[in-house]
Amino acid sequence: MTMPIKFDTLQYTQSLIDAGIPPVQAEAQAQALTQAMDEATVAPSELVLLRTDMIARIEMLRIEMNEKFDALRAEMNAKLEALEERFNAKLEALEERFNAKLEALEQRLRAYIDRKLTTVYWMVGISLALHAVTIGMLVRVIDRLP
Repeated sequence: MTMPIKFDTLQYTQSLIDAGIPPVQAEAQAQALTQAMDEATVAPSELVLLRTDMIARIEMLRIEMNEKFDALRAEMNAKLEALEERFNAKLEALEERFNAKLEALEQRLRAYIDRKLTTVYWMVGISLALHAVTIGMLVRVIDRLP
């Protein structure tokens, strides 16, 4: 469907004849120009169809891109979740190792303190016994004094 263009072929032919072009050639040029203009022009309804087609294609492309983005987002979320699970597992294993080492260190420290305190307890006990003996002896000495 073409859009009619306001073109007077008779006037165009007459202008060519007035310019010195033979009438047969002037008419052939007018017809060729009319045909070329008819083929080169687009009707508004064709533009509307083209616009509608372009809008539909753009909408299809938008939907397709959204689907691809959704799939990519889902894939990335799955990978992030897997990465988080691996990270948490490694962190838990590290925490367990740390707690085990800390507990072993605590047990060694308690054993060391117990050994040292046992020695201190014995020393304090012996010291108290010696002081008791010394005090007892001092009391006897004081009792013998005139």
